[in-house]
Amino acid sequence: MKWALGCLVGACLISGSHAESALPTPASPPGAALHWSYHGSEGPSHWAEIDEAFRACERGKSESPIDINSNTTTKAPPNTPKIQFFYEPMPVHLLNTGHAIQFGAHPRKDSVTLSGRRYQLIQFHFHSPGEERFAGRASPMDMHLVHADADGKLLVVAVQFIVGPKPNPVLGALLQDIPQRAGGEKMDEAVMINPSGLLPKPTSGYYTYSGSLTTPPCSEGVTWIELKEPVTISAAQLKAMRRFYYHNQRPIQPLNGREVIEVN
Repeated sequence: MKWALGCLVGACLISGSHAESALPTPASPPGAALHWSYHGSEGPSHWAEIDEAFRACERGKSESPIDINSNTTTKAPPNTPKIQFFYEPMPVHLLNTGHAIQFGAHPRKDSVTLSGRRYQLIQFHFHSPGEERFAGRASPMDMHLVHADADGKLLVVAVQFIVGPKPNPVLGALLQDIPQRAGGEKMDEAVMINPSGLLPKPTSGYYTYSGSLTTPPCSEGVTWIELKEPVTISAAQLKAMRRFYYHNQRPIQPLNGREVIEVN
């Protein structure tokens, strides 16, 4: 099913139902351990007040998420290199961060390549509703797959989820192991997860732009890949994910003249 800019309707907009703050790597951004929230006095409009390390959340000019619509996109040339995925099964490593449910990738071969550059998968996590907007509308839930290249430059692949008649098997397996409390961690070597099962088929079409982490410290210079095609999950799966976190969504940020490229 094509992810049309003006067509997030029906199950995609059912009522009721993040890049995560600090990457779980030795090179965590400055200020990553500081407390912040999605609501109240520590919510998005106050992130820059919490610490000097979070100033980009207010002063940044290339922030994420953004609203993608036909008026702000430019079609890429036909020969533009496309992103390629190289994911393999890995043991479950789940963390309830207090802001999102996050899966920590093992240092294996799981990676993507774009224009000849390889980015290693670090982690992926979920937001509900989805942080990206398409013609002003958000999906019920999204996933951000965070990657880094050898120089530490980040690339995030965003996948949108919509509700359909069938559950997603990979998400179903993850739901069995999610830690209930904030700060909880669960490792399950007996269960192997392939992130490819959470990607749309095919994965050829996407939008790309230069943005930032969507949580403090809101660091910029992040390459974003917004896959057009959504992935279907069941209503029960969405409800189960929203029991953990709902409204962990940063508001839309100004485009400030940035170019959004559509790759088909």
